[in-house]
Amino acid sequence: MCSPASGGGSAAAGEAWLGYRLLPDAWGRGYAAEACAAALGWFADSLPGKPVVLCTQAANDRAMRLAAKLGFTEVERFEAYGAEQWFGERSSVTPSG
Repeated sequence: MCSPASGGGSAAAGEAWLGYRLLPDAWGRGYAAEACAAALGWFADSLPGKPVVLCTQAANDRAMRLAAKLGFTEVERFEAYGAEQWFGERSSVTPSG
């Protein structure tokens, strides 16, 4: 996992990581969006108030669009693994309206 705070190690205390990996034949079919939405629902119910973090290469347009669609906001960008990485966070707290 890539993490600016931990130098690529594990999540900080109180954070849950969201990640996925699909074979190319499965790309563009909505599987990642569906699985991530289900996982985020579980996080919100099981770990209320705990942030969920996600890291991807900034050049991965599809992953960046999915992160935005899922409600992640950029925390920072940094260099790792020979490329610019994007590190985002999503709060599991539901805003009151």
